[in-house]
Amino acid sequence: MRLSAVGYRYGWRAPWVLGRVDLDLQPGDLVRIGGYNGYGKSTLMRIIAGAHRPGRGAITGRPQNVAYVPGQLPPLPFKAHDYLRHLGRIHGLSGDVAEERALSWLERFEALSYRKHRIGDLSRGTAQKVAIIQALLAEPDLLILDEAWTSLDAFGQQTLDEVARETTRRGGRVVFVDHDPQRLADDATAAYVLRDGLLHQASAVDFEMPLVLIDLENAPDPWPGPGRGRMLADEVMRIEVEPDGSDRLLHEILSVHRGIHVLSVRTVDGRAVEAGKQQQAGKQQQGAKQGRQQSVPKQSERGAGGQERGGQGRAEHQQSAVARASVPQQSRRQP
Repeated sequence: MRLSAVGYRYGWRAPWVLGRVDLDLQPGDLVRIGGYNGYGKSTLMRIIAGAHRPGRGAITGRPQNVAYVPGQLPPLPFKAHDYLRHLGRIHGLSGDVAEERALSWLERFEALSYRKHRIGDLSRGTAQKVAIIQALLAEPDLLILDEAWTSLDAFGQQTLDEVARETTRRGGRVVFVDHDPQRLADDATAAYVLRDGLLHQASAVDFEMPLVLIDLENAPDPWPGPGRGRMLADEVMRIEVEPDGSDRLLHEILSVHRGIHVLSVRTVDGRAVEAGKQQQAGKQQQGAKQGRQQSVPKQSERGAGGQERGGQGRAEHQQSAVARASVPQQSRRQP
């Protein structure tokens, strides 16, 4: 499949979102596309999938069996199982085959127990698993994953990684966008960054974009909103979001989720965030090893209502957060 000088704009006099994009996709390719939000990544993904027609240029050799996974499935009124069976029939599968594959994929993504729930009632992570499964029912020759890892739990992300690898091993093509700089880094056959409407060859550094870290108290786990949340010490939720989405997220937290307390907001380099995750994982492994050696786990000192007493735990969290981010805390905001 080849894209030759493909361009696109949203209106006759609108600026070109994509200038002249050239891209070659061969069987077995696993291609990553990066770039800042608003630079045309999703537009390019929809063009590759065939959902948009290019304003200029040509696309040749697109496989017949194409599947596209967006970053979020709309809150549809259908039950997950019925929706997947229907999509399977649209893909040309018989009712029995669609049924078998839908149940098999639901089980693999650990979502089988939600098969009778309406999609609109599911959590964002479970709804995203349904969006992924509908794309995999017909074993696509071209799989487009546009931030498809968003909202997935750790197991779901790992499973989707495996699916991408399996698709390329059987000769399919995979094109994906994701904010994690390490996502399938060792498996990608090519990596590009979209800049000024053109695709440029990229290195790992190009995907280590600046991030805004927002630390919250009283936030739900797992985090249901925009960005990627993970729980730290002292029941503090850290949200990672791109700079151009941080103001919108903060406004939503302060205006809608009034029970959530904003502890800090700061911008860091993507490499510092990844190093912090590795450092934290190492500490957790070391702590687990020490716990096994001591046989008796260390208990947290808690007061009334189950809250930890004293400031030592919070001080240790703030120190470790600064060490992980490799930059000083810039601001402290409260609602």
